[in-house]
Amino acid sequence: MATTAPELATVERAMSAEFAFCFPNTPLAQAARMMAQNRVHELPVIVDQRCLGYVSYLDILQRYVKARLDGRAADIIRTPLPEVRPRTPVAEAARVMRETGRQLVLVTTPEGMPLGALTVKDLLIVGRAS
Repeated sequence: MATTAPELATVERAMSAEFAFCFPNTPLAQAARMMAQNRVHELPVIVDQRCLGYVSYLDILQRYVKARLDGRAADIIRTPLPEVRPRTPVAEAARVMRETGRQLVLVTTPEGMPLGALTVKDLLIVGRAS
């Protein structure tokens, strides 16, 4: 079985089609549980098949320390996550992650509909396969 070099692999082959996300009205406690269960630090906030932004584990932790965990994802949403298209080379997606400081990038259609997510974990798997 031939392997694809990471610099030639596309995001489409490396992405996770099933990824954790929440809605703007998701309680922060539930978002934190979802992050822990899925071992992610950033959770996309999706509505009407569009990503509005993301919530971060650190933001939820800061609210917890201040005893303010009763909010919803919409209360702490950050700017949108970076997006790439399915045919984007993995090396390019990794560069986007590095430059933006994000732990994941969304894989979307040209219209912005999320198809999947590419995480640092996915990049490690691609790297090991080469």
